[in-house]
Amino acid sequence: MAISKEQWDKVESELAGTFGSALFKLGDHEISIQRVRKSESTTVLAVYIDGYIKGEWFTKEAAQPSCLKQVWRKRTISIFKPAEKKRIIKSFGKRQAKKCFPNLDDKKEFFDCHFTTAKSLVRQFKRIKGIQLMLIGGVPYESMEA
Repeated sequence: MAISKEQWDKVESELAGTFGSALFKLGDHEISIQRVRKSESTTVLAVYIDGYIKGEWFTKEAAQPSCLKQVWRKRTISIFKPAEKKRIIKSFGKRQAKKCFPNLDDKKEFFDCHFTTAKSLVRQFKRIKGIQLMLIGGVPYESMEA
């Protein structure tokens, strides 16, 4: 059953709170979301697949669950930082820099298990086909409708 707009609004407001959590089901996988501390003063929304965030999922594509690319946040990073790129171009000149460093403008893509805001998480999860809502803040989804 599809998740309604009102339910997405409830999920977003729950996850925006201090102790937000939600549980989804996607195929054979359970996707749980919890607000966790990233640093002393920063919290983020961590996305667990079947209760885990494994280190090998970041490096080995073969070990990744099938739903990882749908539920984790896609990020990009430049291979060369802007200051370093500027220094290379200044030293070599633009044309020679492109010859010596053919990947000067390239970016690297990776998936991150942390979302900074509930709004961005909900925006991404709304696009996932076949996702089912199980719990919002520890309360079963069915009991919220009554």
